[in-house]
Parts: sequence; C-alpha cells; structure tokens
Amino acid sequence: MKRKINIITLIAATAIMATSCVKSYDSLFEDSAADRIQLGLKYYEDALLDGQTWIMEYFPSEDLKYGGWIYVLRFDENHNVRAWFEGETFIEDQSYLETPYAVEYSTGPMLKFVNYNSFLHYFAMPGYEHGYQGLEGEYEFSFMEITSTPEILLYGIKTDKTIKLSLLPGSYSPEEYVEAVRESQRMVRTNSLKFMVNGKEYGTLTRESSFDESSFDSYMKSKVWTLSYTYKQQVTDPTGAPEYDDEGNPIYEDVEVHDKLSFIHYPDNTMKLYEPYTFKGELEEHANQTMQTLEWKLGEAPLADHFVCKDSFLEIKFVQ
Repeated sequence: MKRKINIITLIAATAIMATSCVKSYDSLFEDSAADRIQLGLKYYEDALLDGQTWIMEYFPSEDLKYGGWIYVLRFDENHNVRAWFEGETFIEDQSYLETPYAVEYSTGPMLKFVNYNSFLHYFAMPGYEHGYQGLEGEYEFSFMEITSTPEILLYGIKTDKTIKLSLLPGSYSPEEYVEAVRESQRMVRTNSLKFMVNGKEYGTLTRESSFDESSFDSYMKSKVWTLSYTYKQQVTDPTGAPEYDDEGNPIYEDVEVHDKLSFIHYPDNTMKLYEPYTFKGELEEHANQTMQTLEWKLGEAPLADHFVCKDSFLEIKFVQ
C-alpha cells in the first residue's frame, strides 16, 4: 500500500524538532535517550520509504581514483532494497539484487546494506580481481541530513565522502535511468581534447580509455581524465622568499600541471566532479577560477563535438 507520509512533511519535521530547545528545562528529558534515538531512526526510514525510489551518486575510494557511479535504489516496508547500477553490464553474478537493508543506530543513525548485494557491495568486497582491499568502497553510511530539495545526504566513513540520494524523476524507470547514464557516456568517443579558455588554447584533457561497458577497468578509466596545462609561478630562493631580477621585476618559471579529474555522469550529457576544481595560476588574468560541470555538445560534424563548462563566467571549452 502506498505510504501517505509526505516527504516535505518529513523535512518540515526537522524544524519542529529543532524548536524543542525552547521547552522548559524539566521537559527536555521527558523522553528517554532510547526513545529519541528511535524517533530519529524513524524519521530517516520514513523518508526513504516515502521517496521509495532514489538515485544514489557514489564515489568509491577516498582519493576518487575510480570516478563516480550512479545507482538507483528502491526501498520497501519489508526492509528490502532493490538496486540498479550503471556498471551492471560488467558484473557477471547478479543473483542478489534485492537484499535486506537496515536503518540502525551506531555512532549515529546509519543506513546499512545488510546482506551481500551484487551491485551495492561491488566496491566494498575484497576478491581475487581487486585484491584484499577491494575497491575501497563501503556499504554502511551515516545519515547527515534531509535537504529541502529533497535530498538525503549520507556520509561514508571509509571514503570520507558525501553520498547524495535524490528522487528518481517520474519520467524514468530505474532501468531507463541507468541506461540513459550509460548512453551519455557512449556519446563521448574521443580520448583527447584541447583545453580552451576564451578561444585561447591552454592545454589538454585526456583519458586512458574510451567508454567500454564490458569491463570495470575500461569503464572506470573512461571516467578519469587528466587535465594538463602550464602556469607561471614566481621563483623563490631556498628560504622561500620571492626572487627578482636586477631591475626589481619578479622572476617567473613555468610549472606543468597534470591533474587527475574523476567525473560522475548524468543522463543529460553532463558530467560532474565531486567538488569544484580550482585552476592553478591564472586563466585570462583571473586567479582561483573553478569548474565542476561539463556538458557534451554536438557540433555540425562529429569532430565539432565538444565539452562546455557550465559553471564558469569564463568561456571554458574542451574541443577536438
């Protein structure tokens, strides 16, 4: 039976709970600690069930070396979760896709995927293919908050990363959504692009492998790009003091940058970094410029296809 609890009401409950601090001193401890814990757990579990089907954006590994991955999760009142995964094309054993989950109290309220799930435990479990550490992922997450969007924010203790749950748009089934995520990656066939700012070439954006959904290694390498460029930095002496020439002008040297950037992909032909990247040096005489989201644009011919940065006031493009 469809739940009647409105997720917006659950969000509003946060504000109501916060107002409890204005109660009298005597009423603060009317409820036991155990009761307050259970109330908090119910708050998060009701949110999961009310939303029912969520998109999970997940970056395994603390240093983001495997890129970001999309899951779709459907929670039910029997404490089962059904998972869909953009990487399902390279996972052979798909015997355990609907498995138990729990909302429990540990160091705080936590979401745990209890039994082995072919998709949800892929990055966390050790094995012959990925060694005893596995892929440095996890299957237990701390609840952080429910935003007004609404989104549920989780925290991965092993990865030290935030995991975002957002509602699956009604225009998609879970199968359609993960396939659309893969399709947006298939569109990008090139492995080398020129890094352009306001029409001026600054460097390159390259990757080891084109998108290949048949193996984890190739799929993962297609998500991780290397941004290469050169910037000028003032020369310093052994004590760290800046150096100047005989006329008092600063002395500069060229510094090469080769930074790894790990992206997560969406169905709208965009890919996004876990957090904004700050360029070193200056771009068009502007320091501390950032970028986070790139959109793949189709040109009049395949060689005219390119990425455009969507969150910079500078015109940043990556072209063939």
